[in-house]
Amino acid sequence: MQESDNMNICRDILDTSQLCLEGDFEEQVNQLLTTVRLSRNEVEELERLLSDVSNTLSRAWPGCKVYPFGSIVTGLGIRTSDIDCYVSLPRWVKTPQNKLVFKAKHFLMAEPSIFAELLAIGAAKVPIVKFYHIPTQRHCDINFKSPAGVQNSKLLAALLHTDPRVLPLAVLIKYWSKVHNLTGTHLMPNYALSLLVVFYLQSLSILPSVHLMQQSAARQYMVEGWNSAFEDVHYNSNEGDRSLSLYQLLGGFFDFYCHFDFENQVISIFYGRPLHKNCFKDFELLPKEFGLYKHNIFNGISRQLKLDTLMCVQDPFDLSRNCTVCVHQKLYDKVMKYFKDTAKLFYEEHSENFLKAILKKVEYKDAVHIPITLPTAGQPSKVQKRKNKKKNVQNIQNVRILYSQFRKNQKKPNNFTNR
Repeated sequence: MQESDNMNICRDILDTSQLCLEGDFEEQVNQLLTTVRLSRNEVEELERLLSDVSNTLSRAWPGCKVYPFGSIVTGLGIRTSDIDCYVSLPRWVKTPQNKLVFKAKHFLMAEPSIFAELLAIGAAKVPIVKFYHIPTQRHCDINFKSPAGVQNSKLLAALLHTDPRVLPLAVLIKYWSKVHNLTGTHLMPNYALSLLVVFYLQSLSILPSVHLMQQSAARQYMVEGWNSAFEDVHYNSNEGDRSLSLYQLLGGFFDFYCHFDFENQVISIFYGRPLHKNCFKDFELLPKEFGLYKHNIFNGISRQLKLDTLMCVQDPFDLSRNCTVCVHQKLYDKVMKYFKDTAKLFYEEHSENFLKAILKKVEYKDAVHIPITLPTAGQPSKVQKRKNKKKNVQNIQNVRILYSQFRKNQKKPNNFTNR
């Protein structure tokens, strides 16, 4: 019954026909976030899950520690979110990972009133144990391989809390992607979408590059050959960028990526700017900041970044990892169509109708779609024609000016100087 209730909750928050959004854009955002995000009490209850896992696995490996990662840590948790955990074992444990997950399953099964639906997957690249935690009604995956996910989550949490507009923006985009079935299992990873949000804001100089954050770190923290250390930095964005509202940033996200050159450009959160794929084919073209990447490739520590994909979103720490290798042609076409359609709505709809419009579910058909031509500065948008909504017209004009500048920068030859 508890599992059924939890599944009903998940279905309910993705049923946008049940949403009742009233007031202006900001008021609607607050209403939506209150509805879909985990409450403080729900987050605090997850401490019980971590405690139960720790207490149970400590019987097998005294001294082990359980670290959560993913959306619960970053602040992006919504009511459909599962929990991910990394279990750090004492150094004396030498058992292979594919055997660890089965031993963990055995001990978890000894608590049937706490853990259910146990499944150990030992043959995966990252062996995991999946289970359902009955007291909190949450699904959870645990692994023993690497703390990389923990560090990635800490980094995202730091970036998403740098500016008060960033976390709400990321949650809205995540929810939009869930409503339209763009992210999740066998789809675009939630992590990759979060990196797209971060990179978009780096392009607007709202967020710093990860390289800049690593320069501030007192020492390196190496995880599987990659420096995963970073420090929060006091980062001053441009004056014009600070004036952009959450509404402008949300519409601008879709406009940015429906124009982005995915075919030729690598999205590098580490560098904070796009890099041409040729840079990773000819290391002489790579900026000096990629010294560790060159070292790891030359010394056989890592494989080269996979470039022959429809999207290439580089992990901010493991610079050899493309986080969007799973995005196939059919999924890419669907994602790009939704980017374009949502950007079009930004130009056409008044701000009070924008959120409702982009969350309205529409049937997606696998077909060749005619490219959408967005209004240019010389062409009045429907908003300008309709009731002369001055505030919305000014919002669109501000975004156009800002985007025209960084589009020019993207078209320039590789500029490897620091900001």
